[in-house]
Amino acid sequence: MLNRLAEGRNVDAKYQKKWKVRREGKDADDLFWMYGKIHGLENVAFVSDEDIQEANGDPAALQRLCDRANDSAKPLPPGSFDSTV
Repeated sequence: MLNRLAEGRNVDAKYQKKWKVRREGKDADDLFWMYGKIHGLENVAFVSDEDIQEANGDPAALQRLCDRANDSAKPLPPGSFDSTV
């Protein structure tokens, strides 16, 4: 049945209610739904502004940017929170 759903084919009506993706609460908002599904979205902080603008809000492009940022080396945090840089 999952294969039929993934391929967009019809599913028997008695099973459709069990497998429907329900968008409730915050997920009812289209932007929250779309951007909430991007794994590691916090890594977008390490992506250049130009690359983000080129993505033009495409969630698949943003996912690739976040994956690339996640796989790259990140700056190390300070050795102590008492010291300032």
